[in-house]
Amino acid sequence: MANMLDYMVWRGDIPFSAVPWDAIDGLGCATISYLDFHGAGGSSGWTLEELNRIDAIQEGSTSSFAARKELFIKMAESTRFAETRMHHAIALTDHEIEMQFSAMCLDLPDGTTCIAFRGTDNTIVGWREDFNMAYQTRVPAQEAATLYLTRAAELSNRPLRLVGHSKGGNLAVYASACVSKKIQKRIESIWSYDGPGMNREMSQSEGFGRIREKIRSYIPQTSIIGLLMDYYEPYTVVHSEASGISQHDPMTWQIYGPRFETLETIDHTATVVRDTLHEWLQNSTPEQRADFVDTLFRLVHTTKATKMSDLTSEKLRSLLTMVGNRKEVNPETRRVFNRLMAQAVSLGFGNVIDLVRGRKDDDNSDGNDEWETMSPEKRIEMKTARAKETKEKPAETKPAEKEIPDGGKEEKNDRADP
Repeated sequence: MANMLDYMVWRGDIPFSAVPWDAIDGLGCATISYLDFHGAGGSSGWTLEELNRIDAIQEGSTSSFAARKELFIKMAESTRFAETRMHHAIALTDHEIEMQFSAMCLDLPDGTTCIAFRGTDNTIVGWREDFNMAYQTRVPAQEAATLYLTRAAELSNRPLRLVGHSKGGNLAVYASACVSKKIQKRIESIWSYDGPGMNREMSQSEGFGRIREKIRSYIPQTSIIGLLMDYYEPYTVVHSEASGISQHDPMTWQIYGPRFETLETIDHTATVVRDTLHEWLQNSTPEQRADFVDTLFRLVHTTKATKMSDLTSEKLRSLLTMVGNRKEVNPETRRVFNRLMAQAVSLGFGNVIDLVRGRKDDDNSDGNDEWETMSPEKRIEMKTARAKETKEKPAETKPAEKEIPDGGKEEKNDRADP
C-alpha cells in the first residue's frame, strides 16, 4: 500500500492551481515540522527547493528521522511544494518551566500560509509536558503556540491554515481557540493528525466554539493519543499498516490515490483504552493526577536520562511497574493504571523505546540477515508478537530482580486487581 512518500511521487508534479490543498498535503507539512533546518528561522526564509539544495537539514538520531528527511526531499523536488517558503522556524526547550515547543511558517504557492506545530520530540521535558496536560489548565507550549500564531498572523494578510501531528495538533487547535476574533476569521482550516483533545474548560469556551467547525481530525484505527480528553468529533479513521502505538507514526498511514484509506470506526483496543482513560479523568481530581505524573517523572529523573532514547525498554517497563506500586498514587489511579498495563503488550508500549531509538536488539535478530533490513515498525510488530507468546506460556525460569532506580526497596503491591 502507498504512504506519503508515494503520494509525493504521484502528485508532486501537480501544482495547487490545478488541484487544491488536501488532507495529505497537511500531514506532509506537519511531518516535516519535526525537522530542524539551518537558517530557516529568519524573517525572509528559504524555499523548500533552496533548503534542499544547500542541505540545510540538521541531522537527527531517532528512527523516524530518515523517513521525515526523505519526505522533505520529495516535497522540495516537487512542483507542488518546491516554491513553498519556510520562515520564522523556532524550536524551544525549557527544562525549568517544562516546555517543548516548535513551529514554522510555510507560505504556500496558493497564497495561503500554513503554520505547522511540531509534536512531542525525543526530550524527557517534552514528554513531561504532555503528561502535564492531564491536570493543568494550560501548559507553556500552548501559551507559546497562541503567541506564535498571533505574531505569524501579523506578517501578512494571507489566509491561514494550521496543522499539527500529535501534540502539534493540540497546539494548533488551542492557539486557534485563544487568538482574537479577527485572526480566527482568517483561519481557513485546522488539521489535527492524531492530536489529543482539549480539557473541559477549553472545549466549552467561546473561542473554541467559534473555530470548532474548522477542525479536521484524523486518527488511526488504534488511536490512543487522538482520543485523549475532549477529542474532536467527527473524526476520520485512517488505516495504518502498523499495530498498536506504532500507528501514531504518520508514515504508516495508508493512502489510496489522492485520499487516505479510511475505516468506518476505531478498533476494540482503542475503545477500551479510550473508555478507561476517560473514566480515570472523570473520577480523579487534578491533584491526584498531578501526584501520578510527579511520581512517574521523579523516578525517570533518577535515571539521569534527558531523552527518551536514553532509556532502555527494560528500564521503562521497570519504571511503569514501580509507579503502579507506589503508595502515594491513589487507589483509583492504580486500578486504572493496571487496566492500561494489561493492554500494554497488544499496544506495543513495552517496546516504544526501541521504536524511538531505532536500534537493533541483539536478542531479536537471531543472526537473521532479514532483521538488518527490516523497518523499525516491522521489528516492533515482531517483538510484540513474541511478547504475547511469552506472556501466554507458563514461566519456566526465575524472573530477574527488578532494578530500583532510586536505590530503595520495592514497595509491596497493595493495588486492587484490574
